[in-house]
Amino acid sequence: MNELNFSADRSSRLLYKAGGWTAVLFLAYTFTALLIFAFVGKGYPESALECFDMLNENMFTALLRLDIVSVIVIPFYYLLFFSIYQSLKKNNELFAKIGLFCTLAGVTIFISGLNITSIVILSNKYHMTDSPEMRQHFLAACEGMLAEDMWINTGSIIRGILIEAGAVIFSILMLKTLIFNKATGIVGLLTHGFDFMSIIIGIFYAPMKEIFTMVAGPLYVVWFVMVGIGLFRLSKIKI
Repeated sequence: MNELNFSADRSSRLLYKAGGWTAVLFLAYTFTALLIFAFVGKGYPESALECFDMLNENMFTALLRLDIVSVIVIPFYYLLFFSIYQSLKKNNELFAKIGLFCTLAGVTIFISGLNITSIVILSNKYHMTDSPEMRQHFLAACEGMLAEDMWINTGSIIRGILIEAGAVIFSILMLKTLIFNKATGIVGLLTHGFDFMSIIIGIFYAPMKEIFTMVAGPLYVVWFVMVGIGLFRLSKIKI
């Protein structure tokens, strides 16, 4: 196998650069999420009434609690994983395609489960009507949406399994080439392996999930840095 066998045409190099900047975006997203947690505090509202009240009082803070940042950033996984696929596909195209399919399918499931816009619309209608019956109707509709938020529903479990499985496949492929250094592959295996296990174990025993998530969280910062550096390096190589 040619360990430096990767696509290096102009369009591929532009893709690698875009992927590198996407890794920077996810690095910034990670720190932003920590700041939001520190200064905004609470996560998802516990009831529809609390959700409507916070949207009415402060729309910006409410959207942060509804994780609008993730809604904006997570779709960029399309670009990040496609750039990784482009760099690895010549070494093992079959497994690279499987990894790409898993990650892109997972991101698509994430996007299909978003309901923040619907919640905001229901909140506006709730505060515009004086009818107790209609208000109860809007509250009930919102309760259903909160019960199926993007992090705890069945779709989120499938999405997480697909994304992490695909990322693990890419990490294994990184170990077999010099396109990315082996440390990137090892960190990727640890990061996405722990995250994958947190999802699987969380299905059966939720308290244990937090332990795996706490280990994977800091590793994501390292992984985004290493992948970004690798993609920026590839964007400068002409073969």
